[in-house]
Amino acid sequence: MALPDKQTPRSSQFFGAGEGLGDIVESLWDADLDDAAAACARTIKVLPTPSPVLIVHYRAPMASQRGVYKRTINGMHTRAAVLKPSGSLGVVSVRLKADAADRVLGVKPADLLDASIDLSDIFGDGAAALLEEQLAEAGSAAARVTCMRDFLRTRTGPGRLDPLVAQAMRAIRRDPAISMRRLAGDLDIGERSLQRRFKAETGASAKQFARIERMQRAVAARRAGSDWADVAHATGFTDQAHLIRDFRTLACASPEAFCRQSSIANVRAWNAELAASDFYNTFVA
Repeated sequence: MALPDKQTPRSSQFFGAGEGLGDIVESLWDADLDDAAAACARTIKVLPTPSPVLIVHYRAPMASQRGVYKRTINGMHTRAAVLKPSGSLGVVSVRLKADAADRVLGVKPADLLDASIDLSDIFGDGAAALLEEQLAEAGSAAARVTCMRDFLRTRTGPGRLDPLVAQAMRAIRRDPAISMRRLAGDLDIGERSLQRRFKAETGASAKQFARIERMQRAVAARRAGSDWADVAHATGFTDQAHLIRDFRTLACASPEAFCRQSSIANVRAWNAELAASDFYNTFVA
Protein backbone atom coordinates (compact mmCIF):
# COMPACT_ATOMS: atom_id res chain seq x y z
CA MET A 1 0.00 0.00 0.00
CA ALA A 2 1.38 3.38 -0.98
CA LEU A 3 2.10 5.95 1.66
CA PRO A 4 0.12 9.19 1.54
CA ASP A 5 1.89 12.15 0.02
CA LYS A 6 3.14 13.66 3.25
CA GLN A 7 6.44 14.41 4.92
CA THR A 8 7.45 11.37 6.95
CA PRO A 9 10.24 12.40 9.34
CA ARG A 10 13.54 11.07 8.05
CA SER A 11 17.12 12.16 7.66
CA SER A 12 19.59 11.45 4.92
CA GLN A 13 23.04 13.00 5.18
CA PHE A 14 26.23 12.51 3.20
CA PHE A 15 29.76 13.04 4.47
CA GLY A 16 33.23 13.18 2.94
CA ALA A 17 35.92 10.61 3.61
CA GLY A 18 37.46 12.46 6.54
CA GLU A 19 41.06 12.98 7.59
CA GLY A 20 43.39 10.16 6.67
CA LEU A 21 40.77 8.25 4.64
CA GLY A 22 40.71 10.17 1.36
CA ASP A 23 42.64 7.49 -0.53
CA ILE A 24 40.31 4.72 0.65
CA VAL A 25 36.80 6.13 1.14
CA GLU A 26 34.63 7.88 -1.45
CA SER A 27 31.92 9.02 0.94
CA LEU A 28 29.66 8.02 3.84
CA TRP A 29 25.86 8.04 4.02
CA ASP A 30 23.80 8.18 7.20
CA ALA A 31 20.12 7.30 6.67
CA ASP A 32 17.59 7.56 9.49
CA LEU A 33 13.89 6.72 9.21
CA ASP A 34 12.55 5.87 12.67
CA ASP A 35 8.97 5.24 11.52
CA ALA A 36 8.90 1.44 11.03
CA ALA A 37 5.72 1.44 8.93
CA ALA A 38 7.08 4.13 6.60
CA ALA A 39 10.42 2.33 6.29
CA CYS A 40 8.83 -1.05 5.55
CA ALA A 41 6.73 0.53 2.80
CA ARG A 42 9.87 1.50 0.93
CA THR A 43 11.93 -0.52 -1.53
CA ILE A 44 15.58 0.28 -2.12
CA LYS A 45 17.05 -0.56 -5.51
CA VAL A 46 20.80 -0.63 -6.04
CA LEU A 47 22.50 -0.82 -9.42
CA PRO A 48 25.68 -2.85 -9.97
CA THR A 49 28.81 -1.10 -8.72
CA PRO A 50 32.56 -1.72 -8.79
CA SER A 51 32.89 -0.03 -5.39
CA PRO A 52 32.74 -2.17 -2.23
CA VAL A 53 30.30 -0.84 0.37
CA LEU A 54 30.50 -1.37 4.14
CA ILE A 55 27.06 -1.17 5.76
CA VAL A 56 25.86 -1.29 9.37
CA HIS A 57 22.13 -1.37 10.15
CA TYR A 58 22.01 -0.35 13.80
CA ARG A 59 18.21 -0.69 14.03
CA ALA A 60 16.28 -3.32 12.05
CA PRO A 61 18.09 -5.50 9.51
CA MET A 62 17.63 -5.20 5.76
CA ALA A 63 16.26 -8.05 3.63
CA SER A 64 17.18 -8.87 0.04
CA GLN A 65 16.78 -11.76 -2.35
CA ARG A 66 19.92 -13.23 -0.78
CA GLY A 67 18.94 -13.08 2.87
CA VAL A 68 18.72 -10.74 5.85
CA TYR A 69 21.64 -8.49 6.71
CA LYS A 70 22.64 -6.39 9.73
CA ARG A 71 26.37 -5.68 9.32
CA THR A 72 27.70 -6.40 5.87
CA ILE A 73 30.44 -5.79 3.39
CA ASN A 74 29.26 -5.86 -0.21
CA GLY A 75 31.99 -6.40 -2.77
CA MET A 76 31.89 -5.38 -6.39
CA HIS A 77 28.43 -6.37 -7.66
CA THR A 78 27.74 -7.24 -11.29
CA ARG A 79 23.94 -7.27 -10.98
CA ALA A 80 21.27 -5.13 -9.38
CA ALA A 81 19.84 -5.76 -5.92
CA VAL A 82 16.41 -5.03 -4.43
CA LEU A 83 16.31 -4.42 -0.66
CA LYS A 84 13.45 -4.13 1.85
CA PRO A 85 13.70 -2.69 5.36
CA SER A 86 12.29 -5.03 8.02
CA GLY A 87 11.57 -2.23 10.52
CA SER A 88 12.75 1.26 11.40
CA LEU A 89 15.73 2.25 9.29
CA GLY A 90 19.03 3.33 10.82
CA VAL A 91 22.08 2.71 8.67
CA VAL A 92 25.56 4.03 8.04
CA SER A 93 27.07 3.09 4.66
CA VAL A 94 30.64 3.63 3.52
CA ARG A 95 31.40 3.60 -0.19
CA LEU A 96 35.02 2.45 -0.55
CA LYS A 97 37.32 3.04 -3.49
CA ALA A 98 37.64 -0.10 -5.58
CA ASP A 99 41.41 0.24 -5.93
CA ALA A 100 42.04 0.74 -2.19
CA ALA A 101 39.30 -1.09 -0.26
CA ASP A 102 41.73 -3.93 0.45
CA ARG A 103 43.67 -1.59 2.75
CA VAL A 104 40.75 -1.71 5.20
CA LEU A 105 39.15 -5.05 4.40
CA GLY A 106 42.39 -7.02 4.20
CA VAL A 107 41.19 -9.11 1.25
CA LYS A 108 41.38 -8.73 -2.51
CA PRO A 109 38.33 -7.74 -4.58
CA ALA A 110 38.12 -11.25 -6.04
CA ASP A 111 37.26 -12.61 -2.59
CA LEU A 112 34.19 -10.35 -2.41
CA LEU A 113 32.88 -10.40 -5.99
CA ASP A 114 29.05 -10.51 -5.93
CA ALA A 115 29.20 -11.37 -2.23
CA SER A 116 27.63 -9.86 0.89
CA ILE A 117 29.43 -11.05 4.00
CA ASP A 118 29.12 -10.20 7.68
CA LEU A 119 31.57 -7.71 9.16
CA SER A 120 32.45 -10.27 11.80
CA ASP A 121 33.97 -12.48 9.07
CA ILE A 122 36.49 -9.72 8.37
CA PHE A 123 36.93 -7.89 11.67
CA GLY A 124 35.76 -10.44 14.26
CA ASP A 125 32.55 -10.73 16.29
CA GLY A 126 33.63 -8.37 19.06
CA ALA A 127 34.67 -5.48 16.81
CA ALA A 128 31.58 -5.77 14.61
CA ALA A 129 29.19 -5.91 17.57
CA LEU A 130 30.90 -2.96 19.28
CA LEU A 131 30.63 -0.82 16.16
CA GLU A 132 26.91 -1.56 15.85
CA GLU A 133 26.41 -0.71 19.51
CA GLN A 134 28.32 2.57 19.18
CA LEU A 135 26.25 3.60 16.16
CA ALA A 136 23.00 2.78 17.94
CA GLU A 137 24.01 4.87 20.96
CA ALA A 138 25.36 7.87 19.02
CA GLY A 139 23.07 10.87 19.20
CA SER A 140 23.44 12.29 15.69
CA ALA A 141 24.49 11.52 12.14
CA ALA A 142 27.78 13.37 12.69
CA ALA A 143 28.51 11.30 15.80
CA ARG A 144 27.75 8.06 13.95
CA VAL A 145 30.01 9.02 11.06
CA THR A 146 32.79 9.89 13.51
CA CYS A 147 32.46 6.38 15.00
CA MET A 148 32.65 4.83 11.56
CA ARG A 149 35.66 6.88 10.52
CA ASP A 150 37.48 5.93 13.73
CA PHE A 151 36.68 2.27 13.08
CA LEU A 152 38.14 2.48 9.56
CA ARG A 153 41.26 4.43 10.57
CA THR A 154 42.27 1.87 13.17
CA ARG A 155 42.00 -0.90 10.59
CA THR A 156 43.86 0.71 7.70
CA GLY A 157 46.96 -1.16 6.58
CA PRO A 158 49.11 -1.78 3.52
CA GLY A 159 47.48 -2.64 0.22
CA ARG A 160 47.34 -6.17 -1.14
CA LEU A 161 46.16 -5.33 -4.66
CA ASP A 162 48.48 -5.70 -7.67
CA PRO A 163 49.65 -2.08 -8.28
CA LEU A 164 49.15 -2.43 -12.04
CA VAL A 165 45.54 -3.56 -11.53
CA ALA A 166 44.97 -0.63 -9.17
CA GLN A 167 46.30 1.70 -11.90
CA ALA A 168 43.96 0.07 -14.42
CA MET A 169 40.98 0.57 -12.11
CA ARG A 170 41.77 4.26 -11.72
CA ALA A 171 42.21 4.70 -15.47
CA ILE A 172 38.86 3.03 -16.18
CA ARG A 173 37.10 5.19 -13.61
CA ARG A 174 38.52 8.30 -15.29
CA ASP A 175 37.34 7.09 -18.71
CA PRO A 176 35.01 4.06 -18.68
CA ALA A 177 34.80 4.13 -22.48
CA ILE A 178 38.53 3.49 -22.86
CA SER A 179 39.37 0.54 -25.13
CA MET A 180 41.19 -2.37 -23.57
CA ARG A 181 43.93 -2.06 -26.20
CA ARG A 182 44.55 1.57 -25.28
CA LEU A 183 44.42 0.79 -21.57
CA ALA A 184 47.02 -1.95 -21.97
CA GLY A 185 49.20 0.36 -24.06
CA ASP A 186 48.98 3.15 -21.49
CA LEU A 187 50.10 0.67 -18.81
CA ASP A 188 52.85 -0.75 -21.04
CA ILE A 189 51.57 -4.31 -20.85
CA GLY A 190 50.07 -6.76 -23.31
CA GLU A 191 46.26 -6.83 -23.46
CA ARG A 192 46.03 -10.52 -22.59
CA SER A 193 48.39 -10.10 -19.64
CA LEU A 194 46.35 -7.14 -18.41
CA GLN A 195 43.11 -9.13 -18.56
CA ARG A 196 44.67 -12.12 -16.82
CA ARG A 197 46.10 -10.06 -13.96
CA PHE A 198 42.92 -7.98 -13.62
CA LYS A 199 40.69 -11.04 -13.34
CA ALA A 200 43.04 -12.77 -10.89
CA GLU A 201 42.82 -9.76 -8.56
CA THR A 202 39.16 -8.77 -8.94
CA GLY A 203 37.32 -11.86 -10.18
CA ALA A 204 35.99 -9.84 -13.12
CA SER A 205 37.50 -8.79 -16.42
CA ALA A 206 38.68 -5.23 -16.98
CA LYS A 207 36.04 -4.98 -19.70
CA GLN A 208 33.28 -5.96 -17.26
CA PHE A 209 34.59 -3.47 -14.70
CA ALA A 210 34.49 -0.75 -17.36
CA ARG A 211 30.99 -1.75 -18.46
CA ILE A 212 29.63 -1.32 -14.93
CA GLU A 213 31.50 1.95 -14.41
CA ARG A 214 30.19 3.31 -17.72
CA MET A 215 26.63 2.46 -16.78
CA GLN A 216 27.08 4.18 -13.44
CA ARG A 217 28.38 7.27 -15.24
CA ALA A 218 25.30 7.17 -17.48
CA VAL A 219 22.97 6.97 -14.48
CA ALA A 220 24.74 9.90 -12.82
CA ALA A 221 24.30 11.99 -15.96
CA ARG A 222 20.64 11.02 -16.24
CA ARG A 223 19.98 11.91 -12.60
CA ALA A 224 21.68 15.27 -13.23
CA GLY A 225 18.99 16.03 -15.82
CA SER A 226 20.30 14.87 -19.21
CA ASP A 227 18.02 12.92 -21.55
CA TRP A 228 18.95 9.34 -22.42
CA ALA A 229 20.16 10.14 -25.96
CA ASP A 230 22.59 12.76 -24.67
CA VAL A 231 23.63 10.43 -21.85
CA ALA A 232 24.48 7.65 -24.32
CA HIS A 233 26.58 9.99 -26.45
CA ALA A 234 28.41 11.56 -23.49
CA THR A 235 29.29 8.27 -21.82
CA GLY A 236 30.67 6.43 -24.83
CA PHE A 237 27.78 4.18 -25.89
CA THR A 238 27.28 3.64 -29.61
CA ASP A 239 23.73 4.93 -29.32
CA GLN A 240 20.75 4.93 -26.96
CA ALA A 241 19.82 1.37 -27.95
CA HIS A 242 23.29 0.20 -26.91
CA LEU A 243 22.86 1.87 -23.51
CA ILE A 244 19.45 0.24 -23.02
CA ARG A 245 20.80 -3.23 -23.90
CA ASP A 246 23.66 -2.93 -21.43
CA PHE A 247 21.34 -1.59 -18.75
CA ARG A 248 18.88 -4.47 -19.20
CA THR A 249 21.72 -6.98 -18.97
CA LEU A 250 23.08 -5.53 -15.73
CA ALA A 251 19.85 -4.40 -14.04
CA CYS A 252 17.24 -6.79 -15.53
CA ALA A 253 15.07 -3.76 -16.35
CA SER A 254 14.99 -0.89 -18.78
CA PRO A 255 16.76 2.27 -17.57
CA GLU A 256 13.49 4.23 -17.56
CA ALA A 257 11.71 1.60 -15.47
CA PHE A 258 14.55 1.25 -12.98
CA CYS A 259 15.04 4.99 -12.54
CA ARG A 260 11.33 5.91 -12.49
CA GLN A 261 10.55 8.59 -9.90
CA SER A 262 8.16 7.96 -7.03
CA SER A 263 5.01 10.08 -6.84
CA ILE A 264 5.55 10.61 -3.10
CA ALA A 265 7.12 14.01 -2.45
CA ASN A 266 9.30 12.90 0.44
CA VAL A 267 10.67 9.96 -1.50
CA ARG A 268 11.39 12.20 -4.48
CA ALA A 269 13.36 14.48 -2.16
CA TRP A 270 15.35 11.52 -0.85
CA ASN A 271 16.15 10.40 -4.40
CA ALA A 272 17.24 13.92 -5.33
CA GLU A 273 19.73 13.83 -2.44
CA LEU A 274 21.00 10.42 -3.54
CA ALA A 275 21.36 11.63 -7.13
CA ALA A 276 23.65 14.44 -6.01
CA SER A 277 25.82 12.13 -3.90
CA ASP A 278 28.34 9.34 -4.50
CA PHE A 279 25.45 6.92 -3.86
CA TYR A 280 23.74 7.87 -7.14
CA ASN A 281 23.38 4.18 -8.02
CA THR A 282 20.80 3.83 -5.21
CA PHE A 283 17.06 4.53 -5.63
CA VAL A 284 14.28 4.63 -3.05
CA ALA A 285 10.82 3.61 -4.29
